[in-house]
Amino acid sequence: MTIKKVTTRLCVSLLSAFISVSSFAKSGDYLYSYQTGSENWGSISLKNHLAYFGSDNGKLYALDIDRVKLRWTHETQGKVRSKPFVDNHRVFFSSDDGFLYALNRWSGKLLWKVSLNDGGHHRVLPANHAPWEFDYTKSSPIADNRYVYVGSADGHLYAVSKRTGDVKWQFKTHGMIRATASLYQGKVFVASWDGHVYALNKNTGELAWQYQTQGAIPSSPAVIDDVVVIGSRDTNLYGLEPHTGQVLWKKALPGGSWVESSAVADSDDDYFYIGSSDAKLLFKMETETGDIVWQVATPGWSWGKPIIDDKHVYIGSTGHDEPGWYITQRGFMAVDKEIGETVWHYQPNMISGFVHGGVYASPAVGSGKVLVPDLDGFIHVYEQ
Repeated sequence: MTIKKVTTRLCVSLLSAFISVSSFAKSGDYLYSYQTGSENWGSISLKNHLAYFGSDNGKLYALDIDRVKLRWTHETQGKVRSKPFVDNHRVFFSSDDGFLYALNRWSGKLLWKVSLNDGGHHRVLPANHAPWEFDYTKSSPIADNRYVYVGSADGHLYAVSKRTGDVKWQFKTHGMIRATASLYQGKVFVASWDGHVYALNKNTGELAWQYQTQGAIPSSPAVIDDVVVIGSRDTNLYGLEPHTGQVLWKKALPGGSWVESSAVADSDDDYFYIGSSDAKLLFKMETETGDIVWQVATPGWSWGKPIIDDKHVYIGSTGHDEPGWYITQRGFMAVDKEIGETVWHYQPNMISGFVHGGVYASPAVGSGKVLVPDLDGFIHVYEQ
């Protein structure tokens, strides 16, 4: 037998074995984990098999998820809890060191950084005592073809030139901005801990309208089918008209708890998904009315923004062990979008602290994988 024939048969055999194994793989099968070594509160962005994510160790990572190989890291001087925004050859992110960064997304080389004037801000992290601020999240950058828009703990929304890093305009609110802005028909929408939702001209920063809720707003506005969907710590979820700020609907969600989560649109925009806090629920709701289509229990605080694919909606939850409080547990789950049944789940490892672990940040879904940023110091990867 020739070497060529042996090689050919061996390749066919290996291919058959791979196909056989792949045919048995199912959604939720564990694939591998990547260790950062510190709590991962930042959501993951995925583009062309590269995952970009930050961690509390102050680093931004670029990880090849197919080869499971680190491309590069960039170190800052503060926690990186923002979700990176990937734009052509650049990636933008902010850090608790007070800067907005622009890096070459292939090499991690610094292109520019600009101060957001909040490097000295002291977070009041979740605890079992006053003040009840629970300041755990971060405004993430978004961008159009000209500007990067990002909020700051100094109360301003900044519009920064993508090319140079120059600040083109800034808009002052009367509270921290931990929400991530959204863009729609010439406006940028953002929410503040002063309880207001703001609509601004995206080119000038001029105020178009504002709407006041009765609580701080860590939730990020989502414009879905011509409705601005936003939650508040006043325990209500709002649907606002994007051109005037008029209230289209207002819903007090079951459980009477803060609405920390942000909405994600279904594929047809007729529905959206959003989590809760003490209510420990994930909702599917009608965009036009805010009516609940289904709700499913989560193990703990579902503070983060859900992510969807064709079949599933994914959301994590965080937990604590405080006696006398609502019982909350660490969790991550994939739920059937149509009927609201849990398809698969796992329980994250326990960590030390008042929040004893779980998943806050949004996962990334793509290339047949679900990447979960866990507070246990790992990015866990599962079969999509």
